[in-house]
Amino acid sequence: MKGETLAAYRAARYRVFTDPPVDMRIGETSPAIARLLARHGVETAVFVTAFNPFSHPSSDADNAARQQALAVRLEGLSLATIPGAGLDPLGAWPGEASLLALGADSDVATQLMVEFEQNAVVFVDREGRPELLFHPSLADKGGACE
Repeated sequence: MKGETLAAYRAARYRVFTDPPVDMRIGETSPAIARLLARHGVETAVFVTAFNPFSHPSSDADNAARQQALAVRLEGLSLATIPGAGLDPLGAWPGEASLLALGADSDVATQLMVEFEQNAVVFVDREGRPELLFHPSLADKGGACE
């Protein structure tokens, strides 16, 4: 993964469309997300998109179809979801539709990254701490850059 891609993942705002919306940032605990998980009776969640596989831009139609397939997959896993978006705080790249999958664990996160060709997802623990989890092909390198 290129250094600028990794930096973008770390700088992004991961917005969950609750009322009011909640932004997560990597490494910053979110009490609002911790409360959300507790309200839903889960200890973990995964914030994931199917847009732009392996960070390669795709058409709007392809991204929409992939995102719908992700929603169907999560429904098949009996995971409740809340819509969201990955946002660039500098506005250099467009937001990506995402889903917060309530109750998803790190094994599910890995399955989703492989199935939907994503470099990383955001894993959230019960304390509301978001962290990047990397695709298995990158995990051994800690998301290492090319």
